[in-house]
Amino acid sequence: MYTTTTLKKLSFDEAMNEIDGGAMFVDVRPVRDYLDVHIPGSLENLYESGPGFAGRARDCIPLHIPLVLIDAGTGVDLTDAAAALRGKGFTVLGFVEDALNTWAEAKGTPVSTEVIEDHAASGKLLLDVGDPGAIKVEGAMRITADRLWERIDEVTAAAGHGERVVIIAGFGVRAALCIGILERHGFTEITFWTAG
Repeated sequence: MYTTTTLKKLSFDEAMNEIDGGAMFVDVRPVRDYLDVHIPGSLENLYESGPGFAGRARDCIPLHIPLVLIDAGTGVDLTDAAAALRGKGFTVLGFVEDALNTWAEAKGTPVSTEVIEDHAASGKLLLDVGDPGAIKVEGAMRITADRLWERIDEVTAAAGHGERVVIIAGFGVRAALCIGILERHGFTEITFWTAG
């Protein structure tokens, strides 16, 4: 299979046209940075050499969704990241330079995800996404990260209108990716419980 080794630089407006047409931003920063601040609906997928980065994407994101990488000045070789994703069958449209600041200037403040370290989540929908290292929590809804996209209607039915969803995280990499999936499907009240 031929894999494109170049990566187009998109203006913010070009990228937003693609996002409005169904594409998704992919944020390759470390999980904690993403939790602190991210573009709403962007998918966190920590870039690392080896099969983890592209494999997570292939497991959790439908192939028909075009991707736009976010350049957040972390020094990640986005051309390598794009090649890895393309090698798994994704269409990578390009990247946006300084996307977080550009988003803030054009759209307002990006979002943050609350992180909790104890069980202060009673009365809310606990979602076990099968993140490695997470403890099992009785009564939590279990939908693994690789099945969340196709089973999002079950989460919507269980959560009700506007109820906070608490994602149970261990190491956090797959759990963080689930934040973007939930945001993409209209969830705005999301907490990340590091229950490892």
